[in-house]
Amino acid sequence: MTTPATTSPETRSLFPMLTTLRGAFLTAAVLATAGCNSLDVTNPNAPDAERALSDPAAIEAIAGGTIRSFFNTYNGLEAVGPLTTQAESHTASWNNFNMNFYSSLDNDGTRTSRGWQNDPAAAARTSIEWFWEGYYSTASSAMDVLRAIRNNNIEFDDPADTRRAEIIAELMLGASLGQIALNYDKGYIIDETVDLGNLTYVDRAELRDAAVAKLQNAAALATANAFTTDPAWTNGNAYTNTQIAQLANSLAAMTLAYWPRTDAENASVAWGTVATLAASGLTYDFIVVGDGCDAFCPSMQSWTNDIFGIRTHTRVSALLDPATQFDPYPNGGNAQPNSADDRLGDGSFGTLGMEGDYGTVATTANAGTDFAWSGYEAFFPTRGQYHQSNLTHIRYDESGTQDLNSIYSGYGPVPLMMRAQNDLIRAEGLLRSGGSTATAATLINNTRVTRGGLTPAAGGETVAALQAKLLYENEIELLSQGASVFYIRRRVPNGLITGTPREMPVPAKELGVKNEALYTFGGAGAANSPTPP
Repeated sequence: MTTPATTSPETRSLFPMLTTLRGAFLTAAVLATAGCNSLDVTNPNAPDAERALSDPAAIEAIAGGTIRSFFNTYNGLEAVGPLTTQAESHTASWNNFNMNFYSSLDNDGTRTSRGWQNDPAAAARTSIEWFWEGYYSTASSAMDVLRAIRNNNIEFDDPADTRRAEIIAELMLGASLGQIALNYDKGYIIDETVDLGNLTYVDRAELRDAAVAKLQNAAALATANAFTTDPAWTNGNAYTNTQIAQLANSLAAMTLAYWPRTDAENASVAWGTVATLAASGLTYDFIVVGDGCDAFCPSMQSWTNDIFGIRTHTRVSALLDPATQFDPYPNGGNAQPNSADDRLGDGSFGTLGMEGDYGTVATTANAGTDFAWSGYEAFFPTRGQYHQSNLTHIRYDESGTQDLNSIYSGYGPVPLMMRAQNDLIRAEGLLRSGGSTATAATLINNTRVTRGGLTPAAGGETVAALQAKLLYENEIELLSQGASVFYIRRRVPNGLITGTPREMPVPAKELGVKNEALYTFGGAGAANSPTPP
């Protein structure tokens, strides 16, 4: 296979990248009461923050801005890129976002030299910092709103707007702490009651439980208070209080379900609670609209939609069409597919005019909705042919032609969380807690049949057979949904290659501020995860 003359993502710019995102993350960063490198610091802007946090308009803006900062962090390729390529769900050999280092293999087929580089002198440390700084920035802004409303008794002219800001802040605080619990071995629990000058670490289990409690509280408050969100908070869509309550329940269910680091730890999850929470979860897709990464940046979707950016790993390709797509990547590459799954179909995509530049086959009646096939190899073979793949995940390319004005360049609607994801979480909760297999089968079929056109799952099947179909749907349907596929793969038996870290350490910058010893996970002889608490 050959590759056309094209510039790699290492040297071209698809959209304004990470250098501008920090500014977009914070709604009036000067108002933050805690720095993102360490929460245990003195804030030099405290006088300005105190004045601004007595202004209802400023408080409301900060509350709405937490959705944006959470969305940008959740989709940030600095961390999500390494995680999803480590999970062999996506693949790329580009050096962007440290993907090449963290996802490549050593000569023995392991990742024994590729643990997290948690050192202030290591270039690849930025992947460890991304979630920590982004989610604690979101949590810090949410905490400011809650302090103003709950501690300082600030009320807006319309009491409904006060409650709305309070509920969104509680929601995003819980969601952010939940993501810290999913990604790090420990962290801080912060809210309007804490003394920022006396923070101490808690383990990831305590973080998880605190996050779920806040999300459940946000759901209860949203249920009890009628409101509609400002469409500007998601750059285009307004949501009712009922929909916000559903989102809170789904995020709580996800926090519990995705928290385990191993298949053994998976057995300790309160799966009945997961099923109950998800039963009150999303009945819609919570959509945020990308604006080219000016403020709202779906960078994960943009890079995976790029035929030469990030491709679908051959491990997943072989699931979609085992007759034509082989794993590992074969000499000469994989032929054009003929999948029974409507999300791939025959892999055709785009127009006749694209074939020479992209190696694609123009769209036919059997084109898939989510994946495209390209006969060109996308990556440098000297970095490992195992990185190559012939499939690209083009689900969010609305143009269907790789047009720069579509999601390909960071524009367009992207789900922060989908109803389908909630359905799959609920199905797993039912199957693992002895719940209704018939209901679980129906939930699986919501994507398996409706989107995939595959033979339906049936309630009379064994739990093992239903779990296999569920895992397939998780692998296919949740591609490009943050790092969801990584959290699923790490708790599947043999789901990650030896040496792949299963969680992140507290970043070196944070440890340095507190004069604590550096540590890490993954690699040769290092624990992939601490002893579960």
